[in-house]
Amino acid sequence: MKKLLTSSVLLIYIISTIFFCTSMADRTAEAGSGDETREVSATDVGVMCINTSYPSMGIMLADSRDNEEPQDSGDESQIETQPSEEPVVIGDDPLVLIVHTHATESYLPESGGNFHSKGEENTVRDVGNVLAEALEKQGIAVVHDKTLHDYPSYNSSYSRSYETTEKLLAEYPTVKCVIDLHRDAIASEAPAATVSVGGKTCARYSYVVSTGVSTYQSNLAFVKSLNKLASSEYSGFTGNVIERSYKYNQDLSSRYLLLEIGYNRNQIEDCRNTARIVGTVIGKVLKSGG
Repeated sequence: MKKLLTSSVLLIYIISTIFFCTSMADRTAEAGSGDETREVSATDVGVMCINTSYPSMGIMLADSRDNEEPQDSGDESQIETQPSEEPVVIGDDPLVLIVHTHATESYLPESGGNFHSKGEENTVRDVGNVLAEALEKQGIAVVHDKTLHDYPSYNSSYSRSYETTEKLLAEYPTVKCVIDLHRDAIASEAPAATVSVGGKTCARYSYVVSTGVSTYQSNLAFVKSLNKLASSEYSGFTGNVIERSYKYNQDLSSRYLLLEIGYNRNQIEDCRNTARIVGTVIGKVLKSGG
């Protein structure tokens, strides 16, 4: 009788898991304003299904929007962020702070570690360097923090990046804009989509805006002003706007950008090209008081 009961429970669990995964594949998520929608990607569905069945297996399959509301438990709360060099400061009285909640996220040709690398080259920190340079060319001073908040543990990355960001904002009170730079992820082995802008191949980009913070309206308004300028000056090369209820640390600034440049299967140079454009757009909007 006990064996039969166990088998029945297991069968029900398997069937419910399959139903959950199938239903999630058909859903779409809201994106930005208007009637645009963003389809749930294969990565989103895969991670959700794996985490439902085997929560401990999903960590390194995650994209930049996983672990949105991190909760420490057990020994996890004792894990410290990987030590990093001091932030790079470009110019006096910094106006922009660049951080990376998931600093090990990488692009092609760096595909090892399931597209995660402690080395800087070909990662979001690499793209962050280009973004900082583009801002500096606009006369915008920058602080670029390269702390590995997602190493040695991916869990609670947002908690650790919150502490870093809060500390740096206190240290550099002139900062008016925070950029948490990520990349997105796709499960397909096909190359990620690109677009030609000014004769250069560029990776697509997105803004993830939290609806669950008091700074929601100001953050969204800032994103809209960026897209307005990008639309007029870069042939409509704007960032997709994705609204989510999770906080993503966006309560720390009234101009907080969770910026996703490219995917794991984008070439690094395409992402650098996008960073140059986005950095120029951000710089111009900030200088105009937007």
